[in-house]
Amino acid sequence: MQKLIANPESRSPLFYALLSSAYQEQKKQREALALLEKAIIIYHKNTQLLFEYGLLLERNGMYRQAIINMEKVIELQPEHAEALNFIGYTWADSNIHLDRALEYIKRAVELKPDNGYITDSLGWVYFRLGEFEKAEIELKHAIDLEAEDPHIYDHLGDVYLALKKKIKALQAYEKAYKMFKDEEKQAKVKNKIDAIKEQLEKKS
Repeated sequence: MQKLIANPESRSPLFYALLSSAYQEQKKQREALALLEKAIIIYHKNTQLLFEYGLLLERNGMYRQAIINMEKVIELQPEHAEALNFIGYTWADSNIHLDRALEYIKRAVELKPDNGYITDSLGWVYFRLGEFEKAEIELKHAIDLEAEDPHIYDHLGDVYLALKKKIKALQAYEKAYKMFKDEEKQAKVKNKIDAIKEQLEKKS
């Protein structure tokens, strides 16, 4: 693959993306970043490479650069649903630019109405805006579309808690806990579960 991209006649955006993925699998994040940076100089209007680079920046904690990169994707391809969703969800998760986040995510939902991850983002931004009933509707729909994603159950638990539906919140968190493989994420959900159980025990 390295030989292919070294030759101007044989290289292509696909080869850069594949080699970057190989580096990431080997935990060579610096090499993956450097490779995509070179690729973007050559293929500066390739939205898929720009999108992959944005994801990689986010995975390496470079959130501001990731957003800037995703904005470039949207400039080149205004109907790039995943880039719209990425920006909208990142803003919603950080509790900033919520009106713009809602606008971006709604556009993404219109483009891909059957995408459970994007529908989850819509529910999450409604939660951040304090529109809990709307958030509940969208997150339940997201689960219908993507029933195996623990993040959606975690989000729904937060919404139920905000709506003072503690039993439903507990059930949603317990599902999320069972599905999460990451120990850190499991621990965060476990804290929520324990807090609700403690509150319910005090009432009884």
